[in-house]
Amino acid sequence: MAVTSFKAGEAISAGDAVYLSSAGLLYKSSAVLFNQAAAIGLALDSGSAGSLIRVNNDFLYTSASGLTPGEYRYVSILTSGVNVSYNSWLADLSATSYDGAYLTILGRAVSTTSVEVELSRPLFVSNPTSVILIESSAGAILDAMLQEDGSTIELETA
Repeated sequence: MAVTSFKAGEAISAGDAVYLSSAGLLYKSSAVLFNQAAAIGLALDSGSAGSLIRVNNDFLYTSASGLTPGEYRYVSILTSGVNVSYNSWLADLSATSYDGAYLTILGRAVSTTSVEVELSRPLFVSNPTSVILIESSAGAILDAMLQEDGSTIELETA
């Protein structure tokens, strides 16, 4: 059991997957960027920004719920600090417009309420979802179009 304390850079809850910023502050992990996906463990304490939070990176976390025994748990793409199943992780990636995200194993569920924390190095996974925009598409922001030769077509702005 390796317990270390860090100063929180934001509000953190016990059980959150966390990473250490370049400034030495603790933040909730997210699979969007490499440094955020590189979790250092799960928070043992809850606290606000500025408080000391204990983190463990090699232990049995027993305060989870709704887990499937034997299933690996990963850093979430959409909800910082949360661990999710692979199917949820992949569905979240497919639902975004990100080029990809980092797949980081946090550990493996050993019961419906416990995760054996065993961290892995983040692995970049490309988003397999293609996006087709048509004239009536809403919500997407398009700056330019990429041609097959790699050049871009700048779009007109009103």
